[in-house]
Formats: sequence, C-alpha cells, structure tokens
Amino acid sequence: MEANSNSSKKRCPSYLGKVGAQLFGVVGKDGKVQFITPLTVTEDFLSLNKDQNSLEQRFRFTGKCVERGCAQWNAEESKCSLSQKVQNLETHKETELFYCPIRSQCRWFSQDGKEACFSCNEVTRNMEELLVSAQP
Repeated sequence: MEANSNSSKKRCPSYLGKVGAQLFGVVGKDGKVQFITPLTVTEDFLSLNKDQNSLEQRFRFTGKCVERGCAQWNAEESKCSLSQKVQNLETHKETELFYCPIRSQCRWFSQDGKEACFSCNEVTRNMEELLVSAQP
C-alpha cells in the first residue's frame, strides 16, 4: 500500500493548462522550454491567454498524475507510456541535467531516471498528437 501512496504523489510533466494546474515552463523562441518556479494557474491567467494559440504549445504545466485515468497510462507496466515515446523521438542527447522544479515529484523521472529528462525541455503537449500519428 505504501508504494501506491508514493505513486499517487507523482506529478505529470505534460498536464493541461487549467485552473489549479502549476505552470512550470515557458516555451522560448528556440522551441525549448525554459523552466521556472511553479505558479498556480488562475482564471485571470486563462483569460489573459484565451485569444492566443493553445496554452500547452506555449507553456508547460504539471498536475497530479492520474495514472489509470489517463490515456497514456500503461496499466500492464504500471507506468506512463508517454515518457518512453518522447525519448524515442529524441534527436540529440544531452549529457547534463538542467534545472527542473518538479524533478523530485516527476512521474517520468521516477520511472525512467535522467534519460526522461534529456528530451523534456523540448516537449509541448501537442507532441502527443505527433507521437500517435508517428506510430506504425
């Protein structure tokens, strides 16, 4: 039971931009995510950004990993499948870990270690669509 308790405290690094989520990254002009100290998403934030492109393409959000409640959850292996998919798309390999405000609670890091981190600063939520369409 203790493992489930720890597991339920993990945070999804590819969460939706909605009230109560934590904003923890901003996509730069180079397409890479610059990580910041997490800020709670408010109605005001959503209102200020409603007329622009998808929030998830411009920002990174985190929230509680819902495990079986998510389409990316692999129940057979009891882990998130998106982390491995993102690692498989990686075009270059980092060697040093960069600053990440959620690493200690991150679902991907907890299951795949530092390998999950190396492509994370290039991930925006719209990549999920690319990953699905790229599958054979």
